[in-house]
Amino acid sequence: MEFRDINHKIVAIYKVVFFIFGTIGNVLFIHMIIRKKQLQSRTSILQCFQCFFHLFCQLGTVSTGVFEERNTLNRGDCYDIIAFYVFFQAAQGLIMVIIVADIFVLVRFPIFYLNISTTVYVIFTSFPVLAFSISTTYLGYLSQDEGRIPSCSPPFVFQPKAGVSYKYLFISFSIVVMVFFIIIIRLFHKKHNQNHNQHSLKTIRRLKVSVVIYIVTWLFSQVFGLAILKMNAYSSWRGIIASHNNLFLCLSYSNTFYVTMWRCKEYRDHFHSLWWPNRTSRSEAIAVFRSSQSLPRRQSSNVILNRS
Repeated sequence: MEFRDINHKIVAIYKVVFFIFGTIGNVLFIHMIIRKKQLQSRTSILQCFQCFFHLFCQLGTVSTGVFEERNTLNRGDCYDIIAFYVFFQAAQGLIMVIIVADIFVLVRFPIFYLNISTTVYVIFTSFPVLAFSISTTYLGYLSQDEGRIPSCSPPFVFQPKAGVSYKYLFISFSIVVMVFFIIIIRLFHKKHNQNHNQHSLKTIRRLKVSVVIYIVTWLFSQVFGLAILKMNAYSSWRGIIASHNNLFLCLSYSNTFYVTMWRCKEYRDHFHSLWWPNRTSRSEAIAVFRSSQSLPRRQSSNVILNRS
């Protein structure tokens, strides 16, 4: 068995693992937001759309693996299989910019944000995502030919120069996201310094974790992908290296639910109440009972202290 075949099997294994866990996580996140009205903010709705896009992106990573089992890869055949992946990857890349812009406007201009009607908001945020995704997919359609490609993935379905521009565009989106993250963190820092608000401090910590995860997964995958695209010579080794960029993409597509559960107690509590309501009710009852039992003790101890 050649090393190329062994590599494909290794990549296929972790693609399937991420596909299973990512699909479960994204579906659970969407289900939780739909079922829990307390969590239905405009930002969480945008995150639901992002999770929906991620579901198809994960399917796209698996589809590319199936296609790459062939010995010869050409741009036209690859596009026929992963056109939907090109569409949804473009959509999820731009919607991340919209999500952080949404948080920025909410924090910086709350009155303006709350006065926008939901209908206008949905149209305003969905139109650029759809327009960009459709135009990107159409450009891929126009790029079809019989040219050999080292890997069946979205950047390679475009002509070489267009593929490089495609990566530069996504890196530009990532830089915009990072700038918004930095501004939002500074705004919360300012709020914490003024009011010593512990909620602001927790938000800052969550945002910092989000920044690190975003850099390690999505941003790194785009920079790594650009470096691969700029290799001029076609070789099987180029394809092998390109295939492992999927690891960072899979991490990016599958982490939303798990990171949210890890970093946000409110979401954890709602998730537990949704799937284990009896257990949650018993826990709440025990907490209420303990607080009611501890109250007389505090009173009696205070009486003793006063008498002494």
